[in-house]
Amino acid sequence: MRRQFRPLALLTCITAATAFGSQFAAADTGSAPGRSELSGGQHKHKGHRGEKQHEKMAKELGLTDQQKSRAKALREANRAENKPAFSALMTEKRQLRALVHSGSADEAAIRAQAAKVAYAEADLAVKRAQASRQFLDLLTPDQAAKYKEMQAKRESRPKRFGSCDDKRGDHNQEK
Repeated sequence: MRRQFRPLALLTCITAATAFGSQFAAADTGSAPGRSELSGGQHKHKGHRGEKQHEKMAKELGLTDQQKSRAKALREANRAENKPAFSALMTEKRQLRALVHSGSADEAAIRAQAAKVAYAEADLAVKRAQASRQFLDLLTPDQAAKYKEMQAKRESRPKRFGSCDDKRGDHNQEK
């Protein structure tokens, strides 16, 4: 009986992932009014959340001013380079969500579109790995070791909003 629910659970996870991913894409495209537009255009905080995280990381790693400026230049260049890949991923996810919710798509069409999403995600993952390698090349051996330690610590933290592969136990195991 539990085997019958696995495809449904997988489809639910894919649908949830595309729904959450599309919310972030809508925020990036400016299609929805942002907080600054709703509050009269005034920001309460300076800078973006990501910038604060980068500043904190730079402080923890003990980056020099030159390393900070080179890291910032790398981030900006990679952001510009990755924008088309990110847009392609969001487009593929939207198309998958449309297929899933259309009610008329067959399994083969959904699987084909899910494969396109996976390919776009893999393409973006490769680009992120290249960016990470470029950043590691800026660091001293001690800083690189500290950075890897920070990454491992971050990966070991529980997810904030949960995920399809959370560690609460596999309830689909057969006994």
